[in-house]
Amino acid sequence: MKTKILFILAFALALVQAHAQQMFTVDVKGHGKPIIFIHGLYCSAEVWKETVERYQKNYECHVLTLAGFGGNAPKLSDHFLETVKDDVVAYARKLKKPILVGHSMGGFISFWAAASGNGVFEKIIAVDGVPFMPELIMPGSTPETVKPMATSMKARMENQTPAQIEQAEMQYLPSLISSVDRINQVAKIASKADPNTQAEVMYELYTIDLRKAVASIDCPVMLMGAWIAYKQYGVTRESVTKAYLDQVASVKNSTIEINDTGKHFIFYDEPAWFNEKMDAFLSK
Repeated sequence: MKTKILFILAFALALVQAHAQQMFTVDVKGHGKPIIFIHGLYCSAEVWKETVERYQKNYECHVLTLAGFGGNAPKLSDHFLETVKDDVVAYARKLKKPILVGHSMGGFISFWAAASGNGVFEKIIAVDGVPFMPELIMPGSTPETVKPMATSMKARMENQTPAQIEQAEMQYLPSLISSVDRINQVAKIASKADPNTQAEVMYELYTIDLRKAVASIDCPVMLMGAWIAYKQYGVTRESVTKAYLDQVASVKNSTIEINDTGKHFIFYDEPAWFNEKMDAFLSK
């Protein structure tokens, strides 16, 4: 009897330790085929609220908030995104071929997880998140050429107060979201984020290139993109489409969908279009 009690206690402790070490918290809603949702930089599970309300009717939605985001305690390291990626793959292995949906940074993590976890995922949907972000902004970039810029950005982002983060986001978010109410909402979410985690993530997004790694992805991928916010800088639909196609050129089974009216938060700016494209991809 004593041995059995000790075994139960040891098992319970192992579960607690595993949960404590996991790089995200998870909110599960609905029943059906599992979908894992991953948010973007400075964000949290809250940004997926309306999307999850829609899809939880037919799917089991696993909505992640990463450590150092949305008020979660930070678990900072020099390989933050890789550790998150490993934990996403480990979590997904416990489910039955989940679908992985990631926005921005979450899209980057989704590409990496799919490339690392052959046979784990059924489908991947990246919402304006790509294998190597700097290439979209500065064609011809490499991790080496952008490292000085990434280092400078990291230094500016570190140790900001919640008020400073919110103020900065209020200035930056209009280029990413059309709705004033949504801008205010996301800025408030951002103010809860750990600044040093955000700084490290931005640095890693600029200095990790997954374009070759994604060639190993063995499931269908849909990449959603937006371009209208950058029209004033001379970009065209054609140039943006090519840039996105180049990002997934090595992926064996990929689909590109470009929205013509929404900004980076496509699911906020154009929810009907977003849901239509997602429904069509999920039903294939």
